[in-house]
Amino acid sequence: MYSKKPKSLAAMLSARGAIAIACFVSLGSGLTGFMLEHSAKLRARETGAIVADQVTAQIRNQFERPIGTAEAMKAAMIAARGMSVSNRKIHLGIIRSTLISDPQLFSAWAAWEPNAFDGNDAAAVGTPGHDNSGRFVPYWHRSGSSVALEPLRDYDKPGVGDWYFVPLRSGKPTMIEPNMYQVEGRDMLMTSVELPIMNGSRAMGVVGVDIGLDDLARTIGSMNLPFGGEVEILSAKGLYVYSKNKALLGKQGTQSPEGVTVTRDPALGKVIQIVRPVRFAGFESGWTVRLKLPMSAVLADARMAEIALLASALAMLIGLAFVLRLAAVRIVGHPLNDLSAEMDQLASGELADRPRAPSNALEIARMRDAVDVFRTNAREKRQADDDQKLVVESLASTLAQLAEGDLASRIKAPFSGDYQQIKTDFNAAMDKLEGAMISVAKSVVDVRSGSGEISGASDDLSRRTEQQAASLEETAAAMDEITSTVRQTAAGANRANAIVHETQMQAQDSGEVVRQAVEAMADIERSSAEITEIITVIEGIAFQTNLLALNAGVEAARAGESGKGFAVVASEVRALALRSSDAAKDIRARITASSEQVETGVALVSRAGEALERIIGRVGEISGVVRTIAESAEQQATGLQQVNLAVAEMDGVTQQNAAMVEEAAAVARNLAGEAEALAREVARFRLSQAPAAASAGQRRSRQTDGWPGESLHAAAA
Repeated sequence: MYSKKPKSLAAMLSARGAIAIACFVSLGSGLTGFMLEHSAKLRARETGAIVADQVTAQIRNQFERPIGTAEAMKAAMIAARGMSVSNRKIHLGIIRSTLISDPQLFSAWAAWEPNAFDGNDAAAVGTPGHDNSGRFVPYWHRSGSSVALEPLRDYDKPGVGDWYFVPLRSGKPTMIEPNMYQVEGRDMLMTSVELPIMNGSRAMGVVGVDIGLDDLARTIGSMNLPFGGEVEILSAKGLYVYSKNKALLGKQGTQSPEGVTVTRDPALGKVIQIVRPVRFAGFESGWTVRLKLPMSAVLADARMAEIALLASALAMLIGLAFVLRLAAVRIVGHPLNDLSAEMDQLASGELADRPRAPSNALEIARMRDAVDVFRTNAREKRQADDDQKLVVESLASTLAQLAEGDLASRIKAPFSGDYQQIKTDFNAAMDKLEGAMISVAKSVVDVRSGSGEISGASDDLSRRTEQQAASLEETAAAMDEITSTVRQTAAGANRANAIVHETQMQAQDSGEVVRQAVEAMADIERSSAEITEIITVIEGIAFQTNLLALNAGVEAARAGESGKGFAVVASEVRALALRSSDAAKDIRARITASSEQVETGVALVSRAGEALERIIGRVGEISGVVRTIAESAEQQATGLQQVNLAVAEMDGVTQQNAAMVEEAAAVARNLAGEAEALAREVARFRLSQAPAAASAGQRRSRQTDGWPGESLHAAAA
């Protein structure tokens, strides 16, 4: 079977140390390189963002003056019209002055809707700054070192004239897309700022300025960009406004998301791209600045630092590996070889000491100490093996005699060291065992006689306990019957108490009814008095009516023939008054009789109420007596129940005692049998002295001088 040849510990330690150092150095170098590249990228992003912001600010500054000039021209024309200055020559002068005042402008112009300026386009046909329709469309532009005036062309053609139609329809400031124009024989990239002139919500015309972008290109091109980067400026629709590649100017480009990204450029390769928007005040859309920084230039310094770091790490790794190899051989290799030879000698059984060279390594010194411990232990083990052999042989011989039942055998051979204590302890144990067996043999005789006496007493006690348990059971049954009878008496007393209580409540209700009847009779009496007063009033009314009837009769008699009809009426009224008076007297008599009867009824009802109050008092006393009887019966029932429980517990305890006495009797009989068996077992051992049997006189003295069983029998009798 093939087995790989083992290597030296020094070689493995140096190799693994070199590998570990290489791993740590590689990890550190990689981490350092990553941090360097990350720092370089972060620095490039920050620098690029600053440069992009500078380009953005430069573009805004480049256009602030032209936009302000166009707005000033528009404001001047609107102000002049507001002052009723509609002379077209004055407005031509405003536009010309605007162009001359700003050298960044290539041209300044205005385009008014038909008859929107002053309503007199027909009179201006063919004049400077007007087309064949007479519309006011002046176009001032630079021509060499001077300026020239022409009318605008193609402004009314869709597509070509969108620079006019778009702000006119939207009513908002517009910056048109840059385009290439031929100016004095050369191509110039230009853009226009256009401002609508509004009258309420209606656009009347458009004013604007044309701006050449050469100055902007020269300004951006002169900037010193970091890392050899490039700047591109795109219009709102993505046309190139500025690029290092002149062929792209005015051409369609690709839009990029705003912010900082890492992308790939066809010419520069992998780049960090920073995109910033350019917003112009008052305009909805703006341009875009795109700065590209080549990643190779950004990371050039970091890559050089990484190469230098790797070279220094490799040199350091080679030096450390060499130093580790020498240190491992000197500190570990040679001392371990010497220690290995010494352990081979110890394994072969040679226990003599050998000379050693001093060791500076703590671990090697500890291993040498361990080898010395092994050597000392081996020497001690040889001596211990010899002593152990003698001890084992002596113990085996003595234990063989003990197995045959000879308790008089002892160890006589001399032991050395700790084994001497084993000999002493073994002989002492044999002495104690022999003494214990002699005592057991003596006690067996006494146990044999005592167990017989205990067995007889236990049988007698068992019979008496059974009789006592039967008596307690009969007593418990009688107490149970008495408790049941008392409980029934208590229940009857409680029922009588409840009936008396109900009777008392009904009597109280009757008393309440009587009191209410008395109150009602009193109310009737008061009502009778009130009716009497009413009758008195009726009698008074009847008396007054009678007087009035008499007076009416007298007056009718005085009237003579004309008063006869009134006399008849007076007679009828008088008769009615007399009948009312008679009826009132009759009612008074009846009310008086009713009042007397009501007074008699009130007196009778009051007497009935007093009688009911006395009955309620007597019923209350009866209820208290019955309640006391019921409570006493309940207490007696409770007391008898407790007595019954106590008797039942005594019965249970007595039954348990009887069972325990039966068990004690059985145990006593078993004890007698065990005593016989123990005597037979003890007889198997050979002792130095034999125990004497107990005499009959001794047994009799134990029976008459205080055995507990006799006192129990006497107490039971």
